[in-house]
Amino acid sequence: MAKLLTDEAFQKLLFDLLCVWHDVQRHYDPPITHTEEEKMQKVKQLICKLLGEIDGRVKRIQTMLSTTPDAEQEFIEEWSLLTWNVLCITSRLQNELNVSVKSQEDKVIFNKLNMALVDLVNNSRAALNPLSVHIDATFDLLANSLSETMHILHGLYRTLKSNRQMNSDEVQDFAQRLQSFSDEYLNPFVELFKSYCNEQTVRLWQDLRDIQIACLVNKVTLPVEPVVRLVSFYSFQMHRLAILAARLQGFRYELTVNHRQMFGDYDPVRPLSDSVFSALELLMADCVLATEPSMNPILVTNNLFSIYCGALARGVVFKQFNVQIVSEDTAEHIQSEMRRQRLLQQPSPIAQVPSAALLAMKPTSGTKRSNAQTMNVNTIDTSGNTTTAHKKSDINSKEVVTIYPAFNTKNRYWAAIYPHLLCTTRQKGRHSTNNSYQDLSPSGVDPTKLISGKRPIFYFYIRATMFSPSGRFADAHTLSLPFTIATRRNQDYQVQRMMSSYTATCFWLYGNNVQDGLLLQWVEETAMGWERFKFLFMQYFRVNAEVDRGLQNSDFDLLQYKIQCNDCSPPSNIQGIGDERKITFKNILCPHLRYECGSTNVRFSVWRGLLELLQLFQDNKTCVKKLWEKNLLMGFMEFDQVAKLLSPYPSALIMRLSFVTGGTICITLKSTVHQHSSGIDSILTDEQTSSTSYVEPMHLEPLDLKKLQAKSLVEYLRDIALTEKIKYLINANGEPLQIGELLLEQFNEKSAGGVGELETSRCISSNVTHCGDVGAMQQITFTAMRIAVVTCKVKPPSADMDFDEVVQPKGTSPVPSSSSYSPFNPYFFGGGNNTNQTNNYRLPAANDDFVREVIQLCNFWGKSKQDLTVLLEQAAEEQFATLSLNSGHSSRAQSIYRDPSITTGNGVLQSDLSF
Repeated sequence: MAKLLTDEAFQKLLFDLLCVWHDVQRHYDPPITHTEEEKMQKVKQLICKLLGEIDGRVKRIQTMLSTTPDAEQEFIEEWSLLTWNVLCITSRLQNELNVSVKSQEDKVIFNKLNMALVDLVNNSRAALNPLSVHIDATFDLLANSLSETMHILHGLYRTLKSNRQMNSDEVQDFAQRLQSFSDEYLNPFVELFKSYCNEQTVRLWQDLRDIQIACLVNKVTLPVEPVVRLVSFYSFQMHRLAILAARLQGFRYELTVNHRQMFGDYDPVRPLSDSVFSALELLMADCVLATEPSMNPILVTNNLFSIYCGALARGVVFKQFNVQIVSEDTAEHIQSEMRRQRLLQQPSPIAQVPSAALLAMKPTSGTKRSNAQTMNVNTIDTSGNTTTAHKKSDINSKEVVTIYPAFNTKNRYWAAIYPHLLCTTRQKGRHSTNNSYQDLSPSGVDPTKLISGKRPIFYFYIRATMFSPSGRFADAHTLSLPFTIATRRNQDYQVQRMMSSYTATCFWLYGNNVQDGLLLQWVEETAMGWERFKFLFMQYFRVNAEVDRGLQNSDFDLLQYKIQCNDCSPPSNIQGIGDERKITFKNILCPHLRYECGSTNVRFSVWRGLLELLQLFQDNKTCVKKLWEKNLLMGFMEFDQVAKLLSPYPSALIMRLSFVTGGTICITLKSTVHQHSSGIDSILTDEQTSSTSYVEPMHLEPLDLKKLQAKSLVEYLRDIALTEKIKYLINANGEPLQIGELLLEQFNEKSAGGVGELETSRCISSNVTHCGDVGAMQQITFTAMRIAVVTCKVKPPSADMDFDEVVQPKGTSPVPSSSSYSPFNPYFFGGGNNTNQTNNYRLPAANDDFVREVIQLCNFWGKSKQDLTVLLEQAAEEQFATLSLNSGHSSRAQSIYRDPSITTGNGVLQSDLSF
């Protein structure tokens, strides 16, 4: 057997043949200049090229029939593909018999094609039922109807073959038998076939749609199993039709070529063949699968994306795939037209529909513009050559883009693939009040005027045009999964407050998952139950943060009563789920969460807080995801819970997620560096002090994305552990971990080394550090520096010393030593041998940093309360600040993070998410 062309090359040759036959003008084709006679000559040349390939493939099928009896699926697909390919040629020759088959050469070509069909029918296999089809009474009835129809057709064929010369009465009787066959057997089978296929495809497409939605929500690849089930169904049903269509074509050939004198120019079999081809077109009317969007249901204007769609029914050659973006209303119209086809059981064209956005195909190699036309924007290098530039205006936007298909050899189907599409404009959709950007959760939004926030929803509409065996064009239609289009207003379009309404719209649409065929319906009349909302919220967090460890039910204790406010509470007519708390779409976008700090007053929504939190996980610089996966970062907690967890430990910290100022990481610590006695009115011994002292938790300033991008959370943890002398980190299981061992053992990277693994030097080679030749390099070792994190909490002068270390005052100093007079020194309370110190200098019980610092200064300089009063009375009034410490104007209280919207140190931050 001669070596055959690959399947892809064979199908490409067939595609070129049909394009020439139908005068298809593709964008890369030269202008059509041939006459009708010249066109038919090209057609015959291409058919002759295909004849050898067809004969070789028929022999391959005969070999498969005898050598691979168990490979039923592969045989059915190979047989159906080749049979329908041959039928696409023979039916066109048959329809134009007087024009296409004139010469003896034409008759030989036509006869060879007919004999190939005869061999294929004789070597067909009785197909069993595919696993994807539920066997019921209708299936058995359909199988019996096909068998009976084939039996009657074979009887007519034998009658025609045995009696080549018929008189007029016999011809009339034969015509009546043929009409009776059509009315009693063929047409009932075709109608039953259409009904059965419509019923099965609705179920199979519903199953595939469910899996498509689940894959997009979970950001996983579409599995092959549901697609294979649909492909198997189409293959087996097309196999049935191919057997019948091939038998009819053989009968038609015998009647019109070998018995042309019986009916003259009239072809009584053509209506019978057309009824079978009509069933094929109806079967293939919904055989196209659009896989995009597959990972992200949000398109951004002028951002490139890929499109992939393919025909799951194999055998018919496709001419082109037209892609356009349509609105919800238009998508509903398209689906109603598709359903009308099924109801009437007749394939019918769908009129052109308006596009909701423009599309453009960006060339894969870019667009080069003429230098003569673009001298005003091009630059000239030193050699005088002009460099070309690329602009968006080089790409022509269209309402509909056409993608020419390619045959996929592995899966044996026609597919349309283009990697560089972009959406260039944004138009109105359903419920859209304007086209431009709306910030639904900014500071200062009037909640009484808040709109629902639903963004317009769009679909990709795919119209795939095929070369039908009937000799006409036929269309297959499908709709993609829904998506939204975000307008790219500037380079900072990814700011989460701008994307919150788009992501929330998709979250609500896919979360409710109200399917109507290929559509997802937007449902705002029915509220979502609290448990369902929690599940979807946790799923969204886990998928988009790309973590294995998700949120827990306990993380929602803080949020469950903060999801609604008076402005967004659902009306009484909203249907809920029993007594369960109702959650509406408006609740998740309403900016009823807020925090205040000085003159700053910020409002934001739950959804915006989640998106800001996800940014911390998605940016690898922050190291938040790493710590979360290692259970070192807790979820949402009340401040009382934090204090309770820290209470057993004198030196420990907790890291947790927080919405206190948006999506942030909060760190709370207890450190003996800041230990002070509370309410001690008598002189205590050293042991009594250590057992009854109270260490108040310190809440460090929340860390947002900007801070964590500049310095990772691991580096914050390391520096805080050093400066605050923290011993333990409480993990998500409530277990204390040695923070030093943690940093040393689990984070050995250079950027996140342990406490004792800080980089101390850097070796740099340079040729400008010494005199001499320019080629001489000298290596210098520099001492490394880093930006350390320290808290702005007021500390006593001895806070940087080890607390079990006894520090005696210097005898040569006329001023008492800071360590001996420090209220945090145990000797200060009389627990040591320093008998020269008095016990009257105690820190007040009230936690007033200003008073404490004044007392510390008096103790340091040996001044009494009376001395301080006299000195203050003598000081000039203009020497004092006009602003008090409470207003935040203090160098000691100023935040090292330099964020003007947040007051740190001892500033007051008010938030409705802190308890």
